[in-house]
Amino acid sequence: MISAILLAAGESKRMGAFKQLLPFEGKTFVQCAVDNLMASGADEIICVTGHRASDVRAALQDRAVIFAHNADYTSGMSASIKHGIEAVSKDAEAVLIALADQPQIGAAVIRRLIETWKKDRPLILVPVFDERNGHPVIFDISLKGEILSVDPCEGLRQVVQAHKDEVLRVEASVEVLIDFDLPQDYNRIGR
Repeated sequence: MISAILLAAGESKRMGAFKQLLPFEGKTFVQCAVDNLMASGADEIICVTGHRASDVRAALQDRAVIFAHNADYTSGMSASIKHGIEAVSKDAEAVLIALADQPQIGAAVIRRLIETWKKDRPLILVPVFDERNGHPVIFDISLKGEILSVDPCEGLRQVVQAHKDEVLRVEASVEVLIDFDLPQDYNRIGR
């Protein structure tokens, strides 16, 4: 069982608008991300909310999503990851951690990552493009304790670095590197 954790708790300060609800291909960012995860073969989807949680919940009300709320969302992404990890099913074998500001990563890319993880069972699976690590990343559930105890300043890089010899890197498309943090990032895309 693969549990997908979608991080959607942030305030989007650099964007100047709440990016989880920005339009993208006829939906919002968060709707696109959830729909891609649903179509990818992930067994459950946990959406971690924080800032404007009720708006994110409303946008996803007709989708089969488990919500985990991070009241401490201003402390950074590590707190959201921990809330998501704590909400995964006891039957989960791995967790896929995805970002709400990457709505352009399609189901086919995510499905390929999941299928590769199921076939090869690496401790950590990271998509790469042009030798650069991207998202979403898959972690074997045996790393749950390490993920829960990461230093917030280092985040998941700490776990990846600790197991650098057990990371499977999978070549993917450029989308795994692209997120939308600034208005100019968003303005470059056709929506």
